[in-house]
Amino acid sequence: MKAFLPTCTATLLLAAASIVQAASSTDLTVKGTITPSACSPALSNGGSLDFGKISSSDLRKDRPTYLPRQTLQMTVTCEGATMMALEAKDNREGTESSNDYYNFGLGLINGTERLGYLTISPMNRVADGVGVSGIVSWDGGTTWEREPMIVDNGLYSVAPLGSLTPIPVTLLTTDLSVSGVIAPTQNLTLDNEVNMDGSVTITVRYL
Repeated sequence: MKAFLPTCTATLLLAAASIVQAASSTDLTVKGTITPSACSPALSNGGSLDFGKISSSDLRKDRPTYLPRQTLQMTVTCEGATMMALEAKDNREGTESSNDYYNFGLGLINGTERLGYLTISPMNRVADGVGVSGIVSWDGGTTWEREPMIVDNGLYSVAPLGSLTPIPVTLLTTDLSVSGVIAPTQNLTLDNEVNMDGSVTITVRYL
């Protein structure tokens, strides 16, 4: 109540003062930075992974089934030393059978049954010939924390070993270890063939 009274009083005073007028203009401020260098990400095998055909009888009924890891090579090539990060977008958002920030969906069965999820772990990270650590930001690059996996709805960058400060890079190379997980089959309808339908878009963002 104490906080309300001064506000109400000020409003009444302004309304009664006929010589005070509202401002007739306001400002729109635009900020941004144009970077002189561009970065291009690339994945081996066109970014495609195939876990092959898996018999439903080989899947666990009451526990998730972890598929053998597969690996792609990723390079990020910049025209000059550039402060940048990677942003991953789950194109199957909401279909992951276990909801966590590093899980990406594998699609749905019958429109409602969540098939599973995949995780992406950069391994052997090398920036301009030097080994680096993986770091993640949840606030657009203001703060960072150590994280070995690429996450959904966050920024992934690299820092010197033991540091949490991203560094500019000209060439970043890493192996992406991709793990597929199938949900317990007791929750799935597997009367017919079911296709895994994972899709993740990785975009370079400049810091």
